[in-house]
Amino acid sequence: MNTDPLIMSARQALRAELRAKRRALSEQEQCHAQQQLLTQASDFIHNADIIAAYLPNDGEISPQTLIDYAWAHNKTVALPVLHPFHPQTLLFVRYTSQSNMTKNKFGIPEPQLTTQDIIPIHTINRIFVPLVGFDDQGNRMGMGGGFYDRTLAPITESHQVGYVSFKISTPPTLIGLAHDVQMLDSIPCAQWDIPMSHILTPQKCITMTDC
Repeated sequence: MNTDPLIMSARQALRAELRAKRRALSEQEQCHAQQQLLTQASDFIHNADIIAAYLPNDGEISPQTLIDYAWAHNKTVALPVLHPFHPQTLLFVRYTSQSNMTKNKFGIPEPQLTTQDIIPIHTINRIFVPLVGFDDQGNRMGMGGGFYDRTLAPITESHQVGYVSFKISTPPTLIGLAHDVQMLDSIPCAQWDIPMSHILTPQKCITMTDC
């Protein structure tokens, strides 16, 4: 783990390079990738009651086939929503095909935030996280805003829920999703990075244990 300015500069350069690679994928390649992704992810969804995913942006691999599969198997699906009171953190909100959607400040659609649709993070079984880059050690590099890292840190590092000291026994499984072109030999990590337990691409399942 390192916050050296040279490391941070290297991360920024890698981030720009990898974002360009995923944006360069054609619509056909993107569609094929998300279809293949379901093959890797179906077991993770099948063995869960509640999953969290995301809507793709900036060339991210789409989890829409995963969401459709979850709905078809009566799973609860949540999407991240920018927290209105705690800057640079996320809430997870129930998402259905009938959800009223709004666009956040980044132009990304998210379900309209209502208190009854908030899903507590400790009740989620699988959280599918978008990646900019990753390596075979489960390290990920995100967009740089730190939204997922800040949100997930309490629950992964101390099994603490949100902003209170409520302890849980089984934190959500964190699963990164990416295109194969986003894989690097090694990610230069920062001290705040939350590693994934699994990373799925159309062709790979990388995990700290057997898939």
